[in-house]
Amino acid sequence: MDPLSLPSEPVSILHLSRTDGIAPGGVDSSVGQLVEALQQRRIAAQWYSSCGQLPVLGDHRLAAQLRALQPDLVHVHGLWQFPTRLARLLEQELPVVIAPHGMLDAWALARHRWKKAPVWHLWEQQTLERARCLHALSHSEARSIRALGFRGPIAILPNGTPSIDRSQPRPPPPWSEQVPRGERVLLFLGRLHAKKGLAPLLEAWSRLGPEARRKGWWLAVVGPEEPPHRLGRHGSTDLDRCLTFGPRFAADKEACLAAASAFVLPSLSEGLPLAALEAMSWQLPALLSPACNLSEAYAAGAALKVEPTADDLERGLRQLLNLPEAELTAMGARGQALVKAQFSWPRIAAKAAQLYGWLLGEAPCPEFVEPQVGP
Repeated sequence: MDPLSLPSEPVSILHLSRTDGIAPGGVDSSVGQLVEALQQRRIAAQWYSSCGQLPVLGDHRLAAQLRALQPDLVHVHGLWQFPTRLARLLEQELPVVIAPHGMLDAWALARHRWKKAPVWHLWEQQTLERARCLHALSHSEARSIRALGFRGPIAILPNGTPSIDRSQPRPPPPWSEQVPRGERVLLFLGRLHAKKGLAPLLEAWSRLGPEARRKGWWLAVVGPEEPPHRLGRHGSTDLDRCLTFGPRFAADKEACLAAASAFVLPSLSEGLPLAALEAMSWQLPALLSPACNLSEAYAAGAALKVEPTADDLERGLRQLLNLPEAELTAMGARGQALVKAQFSWPRIAAKAAQLYGWLLGEAPCPEFVEPQVGP
């Protein structure tokens, strides 16, 4: 679902985010899918993205336009930019929920601290404290929020993943002419950003050498590269059995997931990565770092735990490459079952509806909401 221009009719639940110019992925992808799932429940939810608005100068004007829509509740996604400035102007009149999407964990806060510190003190901290409720994607994110001293209620509401229609025709994966038939592909799917752990992954892969060739495995890196976060000293041409491709979306992305044999995401910082959920829904066994906040995947036997260091990734990769086919298949099936049971969008939308009902005084507090701490 694409974000709309300002709706012409009153809405019940208004979602606000700011696109980052990378089509569709991350925060924006999750917001669009949540709004679509809410609409399927016949909830009058709409999504507005502030991309293209003049910073600061347009805040009061747009806030007035949003008030005219008479929303019952505003759900803000992401920090540090337009949406939380706008939330600050709306909080005294409307219930506001703010979802940091992983932007308050220690690693994320340390990045560009020189820019974030003044914004934090000018409005961000106060805006978060005044929100009716914060929305964390995982218990780990909720702990990061509490560590900053926030005492208000926090709803633990994860991302979801869409159901798969396997009957739809798909193009071949981008590696179809390079990987021999019968050999396996380990897929990295995401932004080529420092926080995704790609540098230690490539270092670890470079150490496998003949073992990857002997076991018939390739590494495919698929995603948009974001300067200045380059691949490091390893590129697509100087690593044996490593292929690098640009971003893939829609059917082209599904082609990658359908043709891969396993998935890896050794992130240093995440909210709850959609790519990992999508990979498990495609029955891919996974290597995930703790920062992916998917401890459920470890407990279910759907993923191997790897720290985002070259040494531990080398260990995890060797373990994966040596798993028998039957165990890879079993891991993939367990991952798909986990996503279906806990991370489907209809399930998440039902919980979001409960959250909104409580905040609007129409329902009791849901069990997935951590109550206010202290006075």
